Amino acid sequence: IFDRELWNVSMRELQAEPEELGVCQVQVHGLLEKDSKIMRSMNPGDIEKLMSLKGIVIRCSDLIPDMLSAIFRCTVDDCKNEVSVPLSHWAIEEPTRCESCGSNHSFQIVHNESTFSDRQILKLQEPPELVPDGETPQNVAVVVFDDLVDTVRPGDRIEVTGIYRAAPVRPIKNFRQCSAVYRTYIDAIALAPEKKERIDLSTNDLDFAQGAPPKLAEKRDLNPEHNPEQEIKWNLKIRELAAEKDEDGKHTIVGKLVQSFAPSIYEEDEVKKGLLCQLFNGTPKAAGLSSKGRCRPEINTLLCGDPSTAKSQLLSYAFKLAPRGVYTSGKGSSAVGLTASINKDPTTGDLVLESGALVLSDRGLCCIDEFDKMDESARAILHEAMEQQTVSVAKAGIVCSLNARCSILASANPKESSYDPKLSVVDNINLPKNLMSRFDFIWLMLDKRDKEMDSRLAAHLISMYAVSGMKKRVEPPVDSELFRRYVSFARRWVYPQISNDAANALVKAYTDLRNQGSSREAITATPRVLESLIRISESLAKMELREEVDVADVDEAVRLVKAATYAAAIDPETGLIDMEQLIVGMGAAKRKRNKDMEQLFQDVLAERAADGNSITIDVAKQVINERLAEKREQLANEGEFNTAMRNGEQAGWCRRQGRQLEYR
Repeated sequence: IFDRELWNVSMRELQAEPEELGVCQVQVHGLLEKDSKIMRSMNPGDIEKLMSLKGIVIRCSDLIPDMLSAIFRCTVDDCKNEVSVPLSHWAIEEPTRCESCGSNHSFQIVHNESTFSDRQILKLQEPPELVPDGETPQNVAVVVFDDLVDTVRPGDRIEVTGIYRAAPVRPIKNFRQCSAVYRTYIDAIALAPEKKERIDLSTNDLDFAQGAPPKLAEKRDLNPEHNPEQEIKWNLKIRELAAEKDEDGKHTIVGKLVQSFAPSIYEEDEVKKGLLCQLFNGTPKAAGLSSKGRCRPEINTLLCGDPSTAKSQLLSYAFKLAPRGVYTSGKGSSAVGLTASINKDPTTGDLVLESGALVLSDRGLCCIDEFDKMDESARAILHEAMEQQTVSVAKAGIVCSLNARCSILASANPKESSYDPKLSVVDNINLPKNLMSRFDFIWLMLDKRDKEMDSRLAAHLISMYAVSGMKKRVEPPVDSELFRRYVSFARRWVYPQISNDAANALVKAYTDLRNQGSSREAITATPRVLESLIRISESLAKMELREEVDVADVDEAVRLVKAATYAAAIDPETGLIDMEQLIVGMGAAKRKRNKDMEQLFQDVLAERAADGNSITIDVAKQVINERLAEKREQLANEGEFNTAMRNGEQAGWCRRQGRQLEYR
């Protein structure tokens, strides 16, 4: 009725021809609270009623052509009469008799001249916060038409307004007989993004070849033609907040954001600043023809440390602020659950691809708790996702590469539950070495025993629950709604570029880090560290809504990386930074010790071979320990000796027969 009346009004006002005007569709938004339903409360009494429903899109079907009217042509040679039959009660009846020539059952459908509309089927899942304890989330099918097709994608949180309908099911395809159980779905009238509790989604990667990114000075965010009045008020407030300075003339916004991020967690300001960098991310780079493709602006973070150091709390707070995101646990995640699974569509019977956690959090944040307890097969998936930002799938005849342009925030516990400072970070965490080098930040959150700090922490915790403490509690300087909108604004409108001074500072910082090692063998920085410094510098500039990265941002980025990753990369045997242990799994001192043991083992075997004698394993171990004792070095243990012997066998200069060793 609404569509027809709107069409009549449009005809009168525009005075256009009916063919030129096209179809008018009314979209209804914002129903009353009594018409807002949750999935598990819908029942047969709601069928054929208008309602609104919130959920997360977990699957979008391909575009399906839906026939509105069919053209039938008579097959008799002399007739060729054409008849148009409109859709009636969800079916098109083929005409049985030709009015022109009188032939029976002579009509044939002409597909090219028939009229179709676009149709798509979405699968909507209950949001996690509405699922009762111990229950599994429920799903509902949503059918969208015409303009609503392809407006959402998997992972989006939306509010659907539509009519709850029931359709009969035919157990046997071509029979008229129907089942007594009907299939329900929602016939969508309007789709609206749910923005209540999350920051808005940033724009797609800009095509810099066609034009430069928007400048903040152009004030496009304040243009009333493209932005509603309420949005412009928030944008003005955000600009004022970013412009605030203290008595020394320095911007205060970064300090305020750090204080407002997870205010219930005591101190840990450095970690909070690192997580803020991850929320803002770097600047998307142009994918040049000669470059390696898309340079990732997303920052990956690993929180590692003792139990009860608020790792999971920081994870959940960052997850609530992220534009899109999935929160999952390491033990409960499989490789298929992270990437994509192949399922059979219940309506068509075709094999369809359902997105996993990494694909659903595209352009958002994927939080993985208990990262160390993940299966090896599931963890191997992350190698591609964390650097190439894609997930490749080749199963059941479906070969594709899905986008997974998400930041990964993971938390892990050490092997023995508590962190051992005498061991390196690689020995403490049960993770693949090459995976750890893909993290921009590795924060060590250790439970240090300090009487003064313990008393302050206890007072802070008590104040959260005591009546007197609640009265004294200081409100965060930036409230949660403004915080979300600030992050959203920065991601949408601010694209910092690196100045010449900042570029020189980055080169100097990288070379200084490279030359920090004790010897040529110790690697203290890799090109991935330089890329991390670029991303972190850009995110720090973005926090202050600046369009140019300066030297101070680079210095702060280097300080944060040293406070996080470099604190984790210290070799406990030498006390020096050694980034290669994150790649090969052992420190420089241990590598040198293994090399010396191998050389000593080779010398002992060569001497015995020159005398024409063979040697047993026990005698070789005894001679090696005697030589080490003469040099006043630590004696070889069983593991070191076995490693040297195995390396000799692989190199080909040592052969073992039982307990006898032979030099070649």
